[in-house]
Amino acid sequence: MELTILIVITMLGLMMPLFWIIGTVTGGVYFFLHTRKERAGERTIALDPQLGLTMADGGDSIDKEGKK
Repeated sequence: MELTILIVITMLGLMMPLFWIIGTVTGGVYFFLHTRKERAGERTIALDPQLGLTMADGGDSIDKEGKK
């Protein structure tokens, strides 16, 4: 029984640094991929077929006739 407990504790002690390394690498890759995507300027503009481009997209105001 004591030998089993010692083996379990030893294995956990050896596995924890491996989990930390895997988590750090995964976080770094995730962060790198998302920052690279933002730097590349890949922006998606969703067009509404009824409205077209709005002021937020650099187009005309929707209430253009109402403001005259």
